[in-house]
Amino acid sequence: MTVFWIIGGVGIALLLLALFVGDVLEGALELDGVPIFDALDSDIFSTAGIAGLLGGFGFGGAIGLELFGHQMAIAIAIGVVVGVLLGWGAGKLTGLFRNQGSDVAPSTASLIGAEALVLTAIPEGGYGQIRLQYGGHTHTLNAKGPVALDAGTRVWISGVLSATSVEVRPVDALGSAGGSGVLDI
Repeated sequence: MTVFWIIGGVGIALLLLALFVGDVLEGALELDGVPIFDALDSDIFSTAGIAGLLGGFGFGGAIGLELFGHQMAIAIAIGVVVGVLLGWGAGKLTGLFRNQGSDVAPSTASLIGAEALVLTAIPEGGYGQIRLQYGGHTHTLNAKGPVALDAGTRVWISGVLSATSVEVRPVDALGSAGGSGVLDI
């Protein structure tokens, strides 16, 4: 039973380290700047996930050992089930916290189809600027169109030319094609 208590204690200690030290432990699990568990692409293998697995296995095994008359096979089975559930839950919970309130702007490619407003006139064959709100962010991008577009013209993004440049089409000429963005500028 002592072994189960020690494993559970190590899990709790690792969880406390993860809470107070944070991403330092995650960085320790890297090889040449690439996370070791990156190939698994899952938050379950975060420090909190591993801590939940160890803590659940240790304490679940100790409880199972006590409840079922010191039958080791049943205690190990209970420890595995509780450990996997707690590890999965801790991993999912930390994944939600990491992604909550993210201020990462969407990529330019995700803006295709969004509606925008011409900020600086776009000459035929040349570049101007557009502005749009998308994903909680205001974007100002260089834009090129098939025809000259005056400032204030409503357009939709039809293609990506580079990370900061897009191709646009006038909304009025195509009806309301595209138009998936919010035009509150």
